[in-house]
Amino acid sequence: MSNHLPEPNLSEFDVGGDQQDELFDILSHSHRRFVLQYLQTADTPLPVNDLAAELVAWKNQLFSADQLVEGNAALVEISLVHSHLPKMAETGFIRYDRTRQTVTLGDRTGEVRAHLQAMRID
Repeated sequence: MSNHLPEPNLSEFDVGGDQQDELFDILSHSHRRFVLQYLQTADTPLPVNDLAAELVAWKNQLFSADQLVEGNAALVEISLVHSHLPKMAETGFIRYDRTRQTVTLGDRTGEVRAHLQAMRID
């Protein structure tokens, strides 16, 4: 009797292809998971600076964005504006209006709902 595992069928690993890769890439960072989760319950369009403040509050386990140190939210806002939001908008998970500095959910939100529920970001 052998403890040898069967050879995997490599075609099984390509289920979903590029769309699945994009989804897992977007969900791989806690800031992007927070953005997707938060936008599902927020009044939108949501100003980026409000989103940054809420993200910092969540990361600091605070109950209110009013308790923040101004610099923390500014640094998070920079990372959102220059990295996370453009990446998420490019893949269609959010809509990011650079001129108005607002964010809304995109067309692909349905793809992430089940994953977000399973990952609960509390």
